[in-house]
Amino acid sequence: MNLADTMGRRKREREQMAASLAALTAEIESLRQQLTQQVSDVASATGTTSALLARVSSIETSVSNLGSELSRQLHELGSDIENLSHSSEDDMSATIEQIRASQVRLASEQARYEIAFRQDLAGLAEEIRRQNRG
Repeated sequence: MNLADTMGRRKREREQMAASLAALTAEIESLRQQLTQQVSDVASATGTTSALLARVSSIETSVSNLGSELSRQLHELGSDIENLSHSSEDDMSATIEQIRASQVRLASEQARYEIAFRQDLAGLAEEIRRQNRG
């Protein structure tokens, strides 16, 4: 092999290495862009998940408060019934009216809580549906 052949071969090898290096550089840049996009997607999903968790926590608190309020009102009705059993007939009429008023109030509050709860659930379902679409 002569010097010209050796130099030509080395030049081709350098050109092939340069082309390979350029291809690797382009592939690394492409992978870097994909990774950046995936990190952005994960951050977005994390934010959405955090918002949904906060909303679920809020609904859970509302349900807990509703349960406590209903329990208190049922205890109040139980006390009224207990007092009624120890009352005279005149007192019974007044207590029965109080119990009826309490029942109406309890039913109204329960209906308001149920409506609010359903609205919260509908809002949460809409947020989840939007997250699944996006």
